[in-house]
Amino acid sequence: MKKFLVRAVLAAFLAMSYGTFAVAGEVDVLVNKLVENGVLSPADAQIVLDDTKVAVSKELSEGKSYSVPDWAQRIKWGGDVRFRTQGDWGKSTGNGRIAEQRIRERVRGRFWLEAKVNDFTTAAARFAGGGTNPRSTNDTLDGYWQKDMVMFDQYYIRFEPSRELVKEYGKYFNDLKLWAGKFPIPFQCSELVWDSDINPTGIALQYVSPDIMTSYLPIFNLYSNIGMLWIDEQAVFNTDPLLWAYQIGAKTEPFGPLGSKVNIATTLYNFANLQNKTPAVSAGTNSRWWIGDIGGNASRNSSLLGTYKYEFNVLDLLVNIDNTRIFDFEFPYGFYGDFIYNLSCHEDNDNKGILLGGYIGKKKLKNPGDWKGRAEWRFIERNSIPDFMPDSDFYGFGTYTNATTNPNVNGLPAEGGTNGKGINLAFEYQLLKNTTLNFEYYWMKPIKSFDKRDPWNLLQIDVITKF
Repeated sequence: MKKFLVRAVLAAFLAMSYGTFAVAGEVDVLVNKLVENGVLSPADAQIVLDDTKVAVSKELSEGKSYSVPDWAQRIKWGGDVRFRTQGDWGKSTGNGRIAEQRIRERVRGRFWLEAKVNDFTTAAARFAGGGTNPRSTNDTLDGYWQKDMVMFDQYYIRFEPSRELVKEYGKYFNDLKLWAGKFPIPFQCSELVWDSDINPTGIALQYVSPDIMTSYLPIFNLYSNIGMLWIDEQAVFNTDPLLWAYQIGAKTEPFGPLGSKVNIATTLYNFANLQNKTPAVSAGTNSRWWIGDIGGNASRNSSLLGTYKYEFNVLDLLVNIDNTRIFDFEFPYGFYGDFIYNLSCHEDNDNKGILLGGYIGKKKLKNPGDWKGRAEWRFIERNSIPDFMPDSDFYGFGTYTNATTNPNVNGLPAEGGTNGKGINLAFEYQLLKNTTLNFEYYWMKPIKSFDKRDPWNLLQIDVITKF
C-alpha cells in the first residue's frame, strides 16, 4: 500500500511539473535519484515514468495541462519535404514540341498549422511551393537558383460539436464537421476523379453515424459528405461555375476470416455552369466547340473555340476492400475500384472511366521496414470528367480531328487529361522513422487518336520525410 501511495503521489507531481523541465531527461534524473536512495525500486520507477507520460498525454489532448501554456496546447504543426527524380519518355512526335526523353529533379515543401480556437472551432493554414497550379506543389530545379514562390495551399475554418454537446445530446453528434474555406478533399475518392494535390474551395459538410449492429451484417457506419465548391467567379451568380457534390457510403469494422474492412460509396458530382465556359486550368482533352459546330458546318474545318461542349453530371461508384490476414497469417492486402459515368454526354459513348487496383503490404507505412506494392489499371474517356480534376501524373491525350489546323495537340500527351488508358505501378518502403522511399511508374496510351498512338512513360523516384 505504501509503495502504491508513493507511486501515485510521484506520478501526480511529475505530471503537473513535466512541462516545466527543460528536457524530458531531467524527469529521468529525478526518478533515478529516488531509486538510488531506495525510495523506489527500478520496477516502480518505470511504472511512475509510464504513468506520468500517459497522464501528460491525456491532459494535453484534452487541453487541461497546467504545466504547458494554453496556446501551446491548442496549436498543432507539421510538414513534409520531398525530393523527386522524374523521367518522361516516349517516341518523338516529330513536331519539335515534345522531346523523346526528359529528366527533371523536383522538390516539394509544405508546412501547416492548426489551432483550436474554441470548443467548436478549429482554424488552419498550410503553405506550399509549386506556384499556382492546383494539381501540383512541385518546384522544378531550374532558373539559375532563383527563389521559388511559397503561398497558401490551404486555409479553412472547421466547426464541430464540443465535448460537452456530445456528452449532453449523445453520440449522434460525435462525427459531424462543417468546413469553410480552402480545405482537403472532403470525399471518399480515387485519383480517377481527384488529384490528391487539389484543395477545393467553398463549404462542405461531413457526417459519420454511430456503429450500426445487426444480426446478419458486420458492424458498420453510414456516412455522408456534401459540398458546394466554387470553381470560378464571374461576377454573375447564375453563370458562376460551381461543383455541387453529394456522397453517401458505408464502411465496416474488420470482420470474417480475412479481417476484411469494406468501404462503399456513391457520389453525384454536378459541375454547374461549366458548359460553354473556357477553363482557366485544363489539360485540353475534353470535347470543345468548333466554329463549324455552332454555325452548322458539319465538316468542322474551322478553328477551335475552346469552350466546353458538354455538361458534366458525373456518377461515381467507389469500392475499397482491405484485408489484414490470410486465415492465420498476418498479411495485409486489398483491392479497390472506381467507376465514373457522365450522365450529360452520350456522343460516341466517350463518357466513362474505370480504375481497378490492388496492393500488398501495409496500407499506411509507419515503422522502418514497412512496405507496400501497388498496381492499377486506368481507363478514362474524353468526356467522363472535366480534365482539370484527375491525377496530373496520369496523362491524357489530345483527340482533335482537324490535324491540319491543330497539329500540335492531336494524340499528344497532356498531364492530367482524359482520353487515356494504361497502368500505374508503385512501391513504397519506410527507410527510417518518418522517411520513405517511393518508386512509381506509369505507362499510358490514347484511347482514341487520329494519327499518333505511341505510348508515353513516366517514372518517379521520391524520398519523403515528414516532421
